[in-house]
Amino acid sequence: MRLQTWTFTLILGIKHSSALQVPFFTQPESNGPPKLISSDTDQYVESLISKWNSSGLSVAVVQRDETSTTGWNFDFGGYGMAKADGSPVTPDSLFAIASNSKLFLAFSVGLLISNKTLTEERGQELKWSTKIRDLIPEWGLMDDDMDRGVSLQDMLSHRTGMPRHDLSGVQRNGGVAEMISTLRYLRPSAEFRETFQYNNLMYETLSYLPQVLLNQTYESYISQHLFNPLNMTSSTYSVEEAEAWGTLADGFQWDMQDTIRGINGTRIATVPYFQRPGEEKTWAGAGGVLTSARDLAIWVAMLLNGGRHPFTNETVIPQEVVEHVAHGRSVSHGKPQYPELSPKVYGAGQWRYSYRGHDIIEHGGSNPGYKTQVARFPDNNFAIITLSNDERGGNAISESVKFRIANELLGLPHLEKDWNDRLEDKYNEAVNKSQQVTPRPSPPVLPNLPFTSLAEKTFHHPTYGSLKPCLAPQTVSSIAGQTEPHRPHSHCGDFLQSTAVQRILGASDLSIPTYVIPWKRSFSTHLRLAHFTGNIFNLTNLWSNADVREREGYKSGADLLTGFEEAFEVEWVTGDDEGLAFRGGFWGREGPDSRSPEGSGKASAEVWFEAQ
Repeated sequence: MRLQTWTFTLILGIKHSSALQVPFFTQPESNGPPKLISSDTDQYVESLISKWNSSGLSVAVVQRDETSTTGWNFDFGGYGMAKADGSPVTPDSLFAIASNSKLFLAFSVGLLISNKTLTEERGQELKWSTKIRDLIPEWGLMDDDMDRGVSLQDMLSHRTGMPRHDLSGVQRNGGVAEMISTLRYLRPSAEFRETFQYNNLMYETLSYLPQVLLNQTYESYISQHLFNPLNMTSSTYSVEEAEAWGTLADGFQWDMQDTIRGINGTRIATVPYFQRPGEEKTWAGAGGVLTSARDLAIWVAMLLNGGRHPFTNETVIPQEVVEHVAHGRSVSHGKPQYPELSPKVYGAGQWRYSYRGHDIIEHGGSNPGYKTQVARFPDNNFAIITLSNDERGGNAISESVKFRIANELLGLPHLEKDWNDRLEDKYNEAVNKSQQVTPRPSPPVLPNLPFTSLAEKTFHHPTYGSLKPCLAPQTVSSIAGQTEPHRPHSHCGDFLQSTAVQRILGASDLSIPTYVIPWKRSFSTHLRLAHFTGNIFNLTNLWSNADVREREGYKSGADLLTGFEEAFEVEWVTGDDEGLAFRGGFWGREGPDSRSPEGSGKASAEVWFEAQ
């Protein structure tokens, strides 16, 4: 069952000069405000958690209520466990809200634009249409039209022409500024403003603006202008701080899950948090906020109140900025995904569409071990927050609970086919599709050069970094006795015997020539190359926390290895212009008008790693 419902009681006290003391939650009196999360929904959530073998869910519902002394009604539900030790989910459990952080970034841009003092100091008016190249000296893109033309709005609305390139995201000594300087080496997949393509790197670039314009870190700018005025005291970008508080919910992932081979895996808590202190700055603007349902309730109430504090009515964000970022600029879904939905447009950190005739503004979030959804119905004066700490079932649960609560608050009948059933069908379709693989030819064609030759080389991309493949033996037990030339790279001996690689090889068919490559970045730790035929290899992007757990003193046996269902293609191009051509979706292109590279060899590469 869910935890007790909480309601707001207002405290007239000041904690900060610019912030009202956050109201605390008390158990409601028998004649208190009506529940926004019904007992039927409680049972529904419990059934979904059981069905998906999920970990936990935090729910908050906020509604403007003129009959309340505060003008608002808040209801919270906590379901399942927040941590591996069984600790329950509460309104104070912290979740990584991932891309729901983008709205904070969008508002930071809007606040900088509305800052007239800044405009006067610079002698130049900052606008949504301002070109990013005029603000950030490190900026540069491969395509000249994009390089010159990309505006702040283009970046916020995902219409630059750039695909995701998420796997280029790595902690750099020069921080975000260095990341921006490497964008010029990333290949676009569409013309400038041709189509919608979600891109985290553009949001990361925009997080550098407070540093450039005010000599202030992005994180402190958000704290000063958003967290503090709303007294969101449980919101942070700091992993160290969140872990010290003791309320950070464990994200749960599915160890060794491999949908291609029909392996469900085992649900394991991602402990410690997948980013370590210092690493979280890489994705702060795109997905770095750690917060609770309690804090997000104040956040969405402010949004429903046109940017004004829900209790003091003081302006936190100018109303024109709130309206601007919610206004659709790019078409992300040109036709409805389901009969109850309209086409979707994207503004800045928010999608907007119609649900059964009602306007909805929302965004989802996905980090390793977390799925989140923050949605508001502006015409109906309510918002729904769903925070899951389950990698696999969290999306279906969050979406289904959101729509169920919306149906009840809007007075609409529940659908004949439940949202969870629809999303479960979609999940199963994706699993079935992943299993429709082309079998390896028998016998396969050998590559142009010996397999050992690939293991002797280093391949480099100026943004993605270097690859130094280690050729695996034909049996895991023979690694200790492996000799040159199978491991010419000095790191390969210890690397192949590490806990993570041993697990990777244990799940691999080593009768097929296989390489493992160290690949430490935000969403990856290893690449596995397995020969297919000729000069073509299958590529798997894997993530393990075994090394981190060992380094930080956690007990062995509870580490995670994920990513087996991610399959890409690599061509080993030999000859004078030798390199590895990564393709098959590795760069993360989206949008109906984006295109894969044409041609063969280097020309076909989404990402090209040149032999050194």
